[in-house]
Amino acid sequence: MTQHFRTLIRAVETTSQLMEIARSSQTYRYTVGANATVYLHIMHADVYIARHDQATVEIVAKLGAPFAWRIAAEQDDLGVYFVAHRRPVVGQLAGALANALYMLTLPHDAHIVLRLEQVRVSLTGLTGDYVVLPQDAAPTPLLRAGKT
Repeated sequence: MTQHFRTLIRAVETTSQLMEIARSSQTYRYTVGANATVYLHIMHADVYIARHDQATVEIVAKLGAPFAWRIAAEQDDLGVYFVAHRRPVVGQLAGALANALYMLTLPHDAHIVLRLEQVRVSLTGLTGDYVVLPQDAAPTPLLRAGKT
């Protein structure tokens, strides 16, 4: 029984080490003007969004099994566009290893457009009234801030 337990512990340690090797982190940083728009199209991930007083948009992508992800990021005079999709076949084969976390920090005056597919979103530092419309109420659900 003790031998079986030791083998199990070694297997867990090996799996943990392989997951750390398979992780990747990349930072995207853009200087933006006032009232810039940030467009995110993200699939199968966790997204954390925070605001700051700087004129920069920063996206930190922490990827498990980075080979399972396709990422495109661009900027123009209107804003920043970031798309992250898990590759269908590779992502399914990689399973739980193909996880992702995106941490977005953007200016207080920036607009956010989210297109999400199976995503968990956390918003921090919010002030105001927000309404999340049901999915069948509009072609795209909207999160709108209001003033009271």
